[in-house]
Order: sequence, then C-alpha cells, then structure tokens
Amino acid sequence: MTQAPAKLILPKARPETPLEAVLPPFALRHRSLLRGLRMFLGLLVMMLLLYGFMSYDIYTVPGEHGGPAMFGIQRGDRLLLARYRFWREPRLGEVVFYRAPGSDESASQVGRIVGMPGEKVERHGPTMRVGGREPLVVGFGLGPDSLIKDGDVIPEGQYFLLAENDQYDYPDSRRFGYVPLANIQFRFAMNMSDSWGERQ
Repeated sequence: MTQAPAKLILPKARPETPLEAVLPPFALRHRSLLRGLRMFLGLLVMMLLLYGFMSYDIYTVPGEHGGPAMFGIQRGDRLLLARYRFWREPRLGEVVFYRAPGSDESASQVGRIVGMPGEKVERHGPTMRVGGREPLVVGFGLGPDSLIKDGDVIPEGQYFLLAENDQYDYPDSRRFGYVPLANIQFRFAMNMSDSWGERQ
C-alpha cells in the first residue's frame, strides 16, 4: 500500500522582474508619452462615436422592398440621414427630408433643393429656371393660383424643393410653396440597402 507523501513541494513564485530589465531604454523614456497617446486615442474614439450618434440617424422606409423609386429610394430601404446643425445649413442640390408647410408634422417628405434663399425664379417655356441655371426638369402651372411664379425671389430662410421628376404624383414646392429652414429635418446621406446589397 502506497503511503501519502509526508511533504509536497509546490512551485514558488518568481521574484518580480523590474521593468528596467525587460523594456528597452526608449520605452522607459517614453512610457508617459505612450500612456498619454493611448488616452488621447481613446478619447478621440469616444468623441467620434458621440458625434455620429448626435449627427446621424438610420431610417427604414415603411413597406416591402420594391415599388417606385424616388432619388433611388424604395420601400424597405435603410437610409443613413444626417441631421442639420446650426453650423451646416442646407446646400443646393442636396436631397432632404422635410415637413411640408401646413401638413401633418409627423409625416416627412423627400425632395431636392433646387433654389436657395435670394435666388430669382424665371419662367422658361413650360418650366422654370432658378438663379440663371439650366431649366428644371418638371412642369409648372400658369394660373394666378400657382405658388411658384415667374419673377419670384426666394425669401430669406426658405428653400425651393422639387420631386425628382413628373413620373409620379408627388407633392413638392409647386403644391405648398417655398419651405422654411425650420421644416428641413435631415439630409439624405446614403442608401445603405443599395450600397450594401440588401435589396431582394
């Protein structure tokens, strides 16, 4: 019968090796610099994440994928939308999400900015031209009740917004006039479904 050992030898912890013996002289001299750099990079990443959270939003267009497309946007698409801030006003040509004047504030529409504050609107045959640029690709009414008239100067703080074309019956400034800056909510930044191949 084997007897239990009277004494068991256990491993001993090695004495701590001083950093001076492990790290090269360069690392020892710049330990504080490296520590500060790590803290700076960590803070920078946190600030970028906070900026993205405050400046962008992800929106899914209601409905099943497919159907008519407006500015390349279809039902079911996931969109990256940028919020407008006081340092960044809307620019000519941007596709924006906005509330139509006098409409339900919970409903948003999409349109392209074709006219900026202070620009002149002039009739050009069945359509208009703004600021002396090329004529627009949609038609305009001629009656006295038209909200967009020949010779208009777009008021300060308001924008001229249009649908992409006349292929679909979609409301824009021709129906409700110029849109105040306060009604413009988001800038269309990216169609994530289209860019990432999520469409069926």
